[in-house]
Amino acid sequence: MGRRTVAIALAAILSALAPVPAAATPEIHAHRGGAVVEGKPVYAENTLPAFRRAVRRGFVLEFDVKLTRDRVPVVIHDPELDRVTDCEGLVADRSLSELRDCRVDVLGSPGSGLPSRHASPARQAVVPRLDQVLRLARRHDSRLNLEIKNAPTDPDFDATAGFATQVIRTVAASGIPPSRVIIQSFWPPDLITARRQAPGAEISLLTLAAFDDGGPAGAATIDADWLSPSFPIEAESVALAHSLGQRVVPYTLNRPGEIRKAAGLGVDAVISDDPVMARKELRRSYPARPAIAPAPGRARCRARQPARTAPLIRALRPEPGAPRVFAMQFRQDISDVAAYPDFRARIECMLRRYVVPNLARNRPNVVAFNEDVGLMTVATGSRGALARSLFGQRGGIGCEPQGVPCSTLGALAAVTAAYGPQAAAYRARFPTMAPVSTALVAATDTFARGWMQVFSDMARRYGVYILGSNNQPEFRETTDRSEVALFADPEIRPRPRTAFVATSPEVYNEVFMWGPEDVRREGPGPLRNVVARNKKVPLTPIEETIQLTSGPATGPDATENLRPFRLPGTRARLGFATSLPAFVYGSKPPPGVDPCSNTARWYMRCLDRLGTNVVIQDEANPGRWAADTPQAWQPLEWMTSTWRAVVDRDVAFDYNVTPHLVGNLADLAFDGQTAITQRGLRAPRRAPGPARCTYVGNRRLQPEDPVAIAVGGQRRPAAPLAAPKREFLALVPWVAEGSRPSLRSVAARLAPGSGDPIENDYLETAIAADLTFPIEARRPACAGQ
Repeated sequence: MGRRTVAIALAAILSALAPVPAAATPEIHAHRGGAVVEGKPVYAENTLPAFRRAVRRGFVLEFDVKLTRDRVPVVIHDPELDRVTDCEGLVADRSLSELRDCRVDVLGSPGSGLPSRHASPARQAVVPRLDQVLRLARRHDSRLNLEIKNAPTDPDFDATAGFATQVIRTVAASGIPPSRVIIQSFWPPDLITARRQAPGAEISLLTLAAFDDGGPAGAATIDADWLSPSFPIEAESVALAHSLGQRVVPYTLNRPGEIRKAAGLGVDAVISDDPVMARKELRRSYPARPAIAPAPGRARCRARQPARTAPLIRALRPEPGAPRVFAMQFRQDISDVAAYPDFRARIECMLRRYVVPNLARNRPNVVAFNEDVGLMTVATGSRGALARSLFGQRGGIGCEPQGVPCSTLGALAAVTAAYGPQAAAYRARFPTMAPVSTALVAATDTFARGWMQVFSDMARRYGVYILGSNNQPEFRETTDRSEVALFADPEIRPRPRTAFVATSPEVYNEVFMWGPEDVRREGPGPLRNVVARNKKVPLTPIEETIQLTSGPATGPDATENLRPFRLPGTRARLGFATSLPAFVYGSKPPPGVDPCSNTARWYMRCLDRLGTNVVIQDEANPGRWAADTPQAWQPLEWMTSTWRAVVDRDVAFDYNVTPHLVGNLADLAFDGQTAITQRGLRAPRRAPGPARCTYVGNRRLQPEDPVAIAVGGQRRPAAPLAAPKREFLALVPWVAEGSRPSLRSVAARLAPGSGDPIENDYLETAIAADLTFPIEARRPACAGQ
């Protein structure tokens, strides 16, 4: 039995033996921190000890905010101090310093229907300030559900926007990303204030049981993201809220029977004083996550292998703590998405060919696929048949005078038509949804079942970190029967019990990286083991044409979007720069200006400031590789990203990993040369093979090349860019060599609509490299050339 066969068999055995976790379960919001643990009062409500345990267990923090006399936001539920502290009177009548003398002396949550008891002096706590809770949530990357406790029935009620404004200012000052914050209230004007002053946060309308039927309509009038009704509720109310684009999070569910009933209704989250109990009951109430499908056989892999392939290029230096990175040059073919098993086989066969036999032992392995690797799965199944025909049709669909990407736009229009009921439902939910990107919203369920589930499964099966990107909206997984009937792929047999549903009309070009193990216990199955993600900013003109939404460019969410992932057991900090952002350095910021203050302007400088030392530049370059752009010969222009990252003196990246997507899709050609570059690389003397290499057509400066290209805050001559470089650790060869005119000719023959025998005959291969820390300058360079 060969090494590859043994590895595959072992992975299959381990996968079969691993416990099968539940599929999607709702978020669990720890009510006032979750003071009760499986029926026993253990913590005092709304206190830091309860919050610390909740964030460690992965629950969403739910809590209430009041204002002291000196307008400091503090975390306590009641206007009065009497119920949970050893003080009396109103919170609003005491200054913050006076409030410090009050001890929260009750464990549990009196009035919840669950047991509570007096706390010993050692277990008593103080009423925390809001900024303390926000720091805790930020440190643990937790989500939170903050209630502005300002109702007309309260003695400290503020009918103006002042109460909400003070709370929101404190949230903003904390630096917590607004995307991790839900702001809830019974008082709609406060939610309107929150929407205006904290546009990145979600808002939730709290309703009483008596007004449950009117809750969805009331939430719709203020464009609420969530509806939070008092339990019990009815299935019709849940379905109505969902049809209006709202998620449903009822309160307060403290009994197992209540949790089971809510699960049957298809709610999106639950609020409970006993979140541990809620987690156990929800896991019992939901279907198990589908088992990973059996690995494809050798015959199927041979049938799906592209005509032009090359062996793995190795730049290996096995050392403890050195992660092994595989840069995959994947050749897309629309025939690979006729059905879900086809795409699964295509990806797994490539892993078995290049990755599985070469996995590093006792060190992390990172498999870097490409930008838009999931895009073609929009054409999966019978609903994608016409789109597959248009995407795969040689020469496009006859709209060339309109210019690229007219055929691609035509294929997306075919997807929108095929997903007619889903598109109509989303238009009703999201009236502002962009017409062109409607196809990508309508196909949310297909994307989640297709490429996302495949990548999630491959990370778990082979114990690797694996990444790729797609153009898609945020989504949730639902068990609401009305939504399952509408959005779940009708061709899945047996009929699925869940569906994947978009939660907004914005479509992002987003990279996801999955890890070998789940890192969250609730939420959509394909996202359970996602360890990092990044939304592209800025966008290319083609992406703007198909009406994608740019990632955040300013504020805490922008910084969080670029924060690198620390690869466990190594010194590697992986930062993502999806294509265009990898070229965006901008001029050096003025003194005192944080480059992360505008990532659309200083993207790479912000990555560097955040400590990235490995840039993952996932690429789907839409255009012929051997061709001229308005700026330069395209492979020369690429030197200002993949190569610049490791020579620019204004940044300190150690490595750049650039996996290129190749293959035609409708009238778009995707091509390039996958590469890994290293800072300060100098091949040892007498090293076998070439010590320098470069992209095709870059051997020497041509008369038409620009005289100078800005690199590292100064203008350097273009000639060094065109010369062979030492910093290439490994580089995939192109399909041909020769002069630029001959290379242009080959590119034209590969391009869509050429009719040439080599149309779409791009090279598929991969690079494997060990990334040592600190970097080792004296190692063989230019593997693959």
